[in-house]
Amino acid sequence: MAVRIPVVISQHERRSGSVADYEEQLITSIVMEAGLDATLIADLKSIELDTTDHLCVEGLKGDFALATWESVAYVCTHLHRLGMPTLEIVPVDGSPKTLSGDSSFAAKKIFFVSLATSVSIDSTIKALKGLLLARSTPVFSIGTPMHRAKAETVGQSPARPELIAPMELTLPTVKSDPPIRIDQPIAASQATFAVDNDFPNIDQLMDELDQFQL
Repeated sequence: MAVRIPVVISQHERRSGSVADYEEQLITSIVMEAGLDATLIADLKSIELDTTDHLCVEGLKGDFALATWESVAYVCTHLHRLGMPTLEIVPVDGSPKTLSGDSSFAAKKIFFVSLATSVSIDSTIKALKGLLLARSTPVFSIGTPMHRAKAETVGQSPARPELIAPMELTLPTVKSDPPIRIDQPIAASQATFAVDNDFPNIDQLMDELDQFQL
């Protein structure tokens, strides 16, 4: 999700022609910038509890930028009155931040933008865009357990799985008779015939046939 920053412009207590023109040009420039949302409220000192301006400021749950003609001390005094017990004021010009209020409450961070007719609107927009860019840049913490674990493994080759040698399959040796060659005649002395003991004697059978005198 794209980062957006609400910019609350607190009007000058005594709005003259040049001050009013400056505020209108500033609002127009903010509206034209992607990521910046402009909201115009009355001077903080003139805002009463439960008014529209008070509910508008109270409804900003996250951090926001406040563009004002007044000082940091002035802003803290009236925002405490409007129900913000602890404030962390961070000037966008790089000045030291200010922590004000009851430390037992979570601090509301407000980016402080100082307004003056002597300051060009372009420089104010540039400061707001720099704030938007800083909040859009992801921040990574260094030295986390995961980071250290990765650092310890630098330079080590990954473990390789041990290769198992393929199993040698030994087939049983089957003894076979030597091949019979048919290109040579078999000697009669080498031929062996099986004799059936139940078969009748040939000589006796021939004698019996001769008796019939066929």
